[in-house]
Amino acid sequence: MLRSAAGCARVHQSNMPEGVTAEKENLVQPARRRRFGAIVDIENTVIRGGHLLPRAIGLPLIEAVRTRAEGIPTRVASGRNVLVEYMPVLAGVGWSFTAVPAVKDAADIALVEAGYDFVDRGVTDLLVVSGDHAFVELAGSARLHVVAHADHLGRRLRLAATTVTCLPALRFDCRPATTAA
Repeated sequence: MLRSAAGCARVHQSNMPEGVTAEKENLVQPARRRRFGAIVDIENTVIRGGHLLPRAIGLPLIEAVRTRAEGIPTRVASGRNVLVEYMPVLAGVGWSFTAVPAVKDAADIALVEAGYDFVDRGVTDLLVVSGDHAFVELAGSARLHVVAHADHLGRRLRLAATTVTCLPALRFDCRPATTAA
């Protein structure tokens, strides 16, 4: 196998027809075809300021994620409360779901594991819908394409990402409603 100074794999000399030689600089094996998978921390999408967004407000965010993940095998992880509120919206999307206990970082842990499962199945690029630093470790195994709220995107994940897309900014009031006296 011929290799360039940069270490790129080259065409093996014995695979060349008789009388043809491989030029080290010219014959590079084609790059492996890119395959995508998506992992969605739906909690990071629809929980803002510690409050679960009502479905009517969260729907544009879900739609933004659905559009980016169109045609990509997608795994969603979340606690029961979020899944119950958003399942009517998510049911027809075709994503697979993992319900996790209401424990800190449970969805992140499940999704990192799902990311490695995708990589084991030949995925080269991961769409990561979250701003949490937990997904940084996946950058060593796949290119990360991060979709997150601009104000909830960790520095380490931003730096590890190949691309970053910010979710639409929404204006809403998360304070509980009060009754008139």
